[in-house]
Amino acid sequence: MALIVQKYGGSSLASPEKIKAIAERIVERYDSGDRLVIVVSATGDTTNRLRSKAFDLDDNPDHRELDMLVSIGERESISLMSIAINSIKPGLAQSFTGSQIGLITDCNHQNARILEIKGDRLKQSIEENHIPIIAGFQGVSTNKEITTLGRGGSDTTAVAVTAALNADHCEIYSDVDGVHTTDPKLVPDAKLIQELNYDTMLEISSAGAKILKDSAIEYAKRLNIKISTGHSTTGYIGTIVSNDILNKNKYTALTYNDKLSYEIFESKSLFSTDFSKIKLLQSYENKQIKITENKQNGSEPCYSLTIIGNGIKTDSELLNKMYDTIAKNSDIVATELSDLKFSIYLKQPLGQAEIEAIHSLFF
Repeated sequence: MALIVQKYGGSSLASPEKIKAIAERIVERYDSGDRLVIVVSATGDTTNRLRSKAFDLDDNPDHRELDMLVSIGERESISLMSIAINSIKPGLAQSFTGSQIGLITDCNHQNARILEIKGDRLKQSIEENHIPIIAGFQGVSTNKEITTLGRGGSDTTAVAVTAALNADHCEIYSDVDGVHTTDPKLVPDAKLIQELNYDTMLEISSAGAKILKDSAIEYAKRLNIKISTGHSTTGYIGTIVSNDILNKNKYTALTYNDKLSYEIFESKSLFSTDFSKIKLLQSYENKQIKITENKQNGSEPCYSLTIIGNGIKTDSELLNKMYDTIAKNSDIVATELSDLKFSIYLKQPLGQAEIEAIHSLFF
């Protein structure tokens, strides 16, 4: 009898019908003999809608109050999922907020770091043969304030709970089968990657892929937690991420990120920057190019295309073809090259045809 932690993303919970379908699979899995702990995100676009309400009132809302507001979304999800499961098997599910399971964080609102999970109530619930339904993305700080873990923070919650319970496995479910060579919505013939090691998955995530949160991967690597990613509708597991995987191919994935911005400023003002949002800093002619996640005050839209793999610096011919294809269609803002990735940051977005053409160069 295995102890399994499962996480379900917001798109998987976007309607009562989807919640009911997942509830049925959870009960079926429980009846087969596995003990389960479920971590859920806010349903659909709830978090975005809540944030929009705050920004309608203030261009720079207080971060403490934002955390209080957006944490509502996950509390709604745990209640709905518990109700759905209990409609099938009464009394089986119990819902818990992050603070109720003793998920303690630092005091950094909007992007808090997990310090520990006390988990006494959680362990008791499991021992009493319940299925705990946990609110992802949220915790309570050492100052006893509600905090959130940043975008994708429910993944981090799931990995942390897996470690705290010494569970056998962590399964992350979303609306795709697993990690692909690129976003299947952009390139329909993108190939499923069945196995990845932590370092490569971290590069894919940090480059902008939305399958797994990068902080969750860092946590998993540090604690050696194996992660499976799969489709929430079918239950199919497509990709396994662990420390035991040796990537066989030089090129692993191509990631396109259209949620960036850039700014050029004097070097002397660097230390007034919020480093938590920075993707890249480069110096030239006594100035700094700063590339950040999402739109920032005074910045311009920016996009990136990144090829990720092993030892890619040794293949200059293909990297030059990638650069030339992009340069024909957009102005280059900055580049970043290592043994594991080659990123090109650009001012104008790439079309699907250009992304498909570059994908075909490598896969």
